[in-house]
Amino acid sequence: MTSIIEGLSEYFLQCPLLKDGYFHVDFLGADPVEYTLEVMTCDPVVKTYVNGDVLKRYLFAFGSREYYSADRIQNIGNIAFYEELLDWIERQNRLENFPEIPEGRYPEELRVVSPGYLFDESMESARYQIQIELIYREVASWEK
Repeated sequence: MTSIIEGLSEYFLQCPLLKDGYFHVDFLGADPVEYTLEVMTCDPVVKTYVNGDVLKRYLFAFGSREYYSADRIQNIGNIAFYEELLDWIERQNRLENFPEIPEGRYPEELRVVSPGYLFDESMESARYQIQIELIYREVASWEK
């Protein structure tokens, strides 16, 4: 794996909840159903150990473009997808099934930072997203 975002992309492509639709990185089209991963800003260092190892986080949003209207059932379904995605992520954590990331970095947890929520809407479609952080340990350079 050459980058963390590549590993995350491959990881989420394995999620059985994704409907037929396009999967992007840093892009989300205007037509439902599409998915995206977008890197968010944060201080990546959580903790530095005496041996030089660093506990880091990689903050990102998993977003989607969904059908949207005044129909209550449609919008409940949109939020329910994110509840199921949260459950899938937690299940993967319990199984210690993490994304593959570059050498010298070891994933420890995918932590949901915010539940799924409506981010932006128009009359026919809406963007929903969930914020997630990958917690991983990066070994000191002399140990790589």
